[in-house]
Amino acid sequence: MSQISEIKCPVCGKWSNWTGKIDERCPNCNAQLNPARFQYEEEKRINTERNRLNSFLVIKDNEDPIVQMLKQFINWLGWTTFYGISAIYFVIALMVILYGLAMV
Repeated sequence: MSQISEIKCPVCGKWSNWTGKIDERCPNCNAQLNPARFQYEEEKRINTERNRLNSFLVIKDNEDPIVQMLKQFINWLGWTTFYGISAIYFVIALMVILYGLAMV
């Protein structure tokens, strides 16, 4: 059973029934009843999708949970290796710069 409450529309200012759904619209002016929450949820969904597609292995929703966990681990291992090697290169570059400054 869903709870129905009332919310004041941020555009037209009239009160309307609200079930708490993210994408619910005002029946009077068709504006979003809670635009900040809708925008936050939409950005979160887009970021999650972007992160999923930028992974080494794409995790699909219809795969076995064990396969999904294995792919998540491989993705984590890949990004950890990438950032670890980047940090090593940064330290080496810093050492070369400091050595060059010490020789002057």
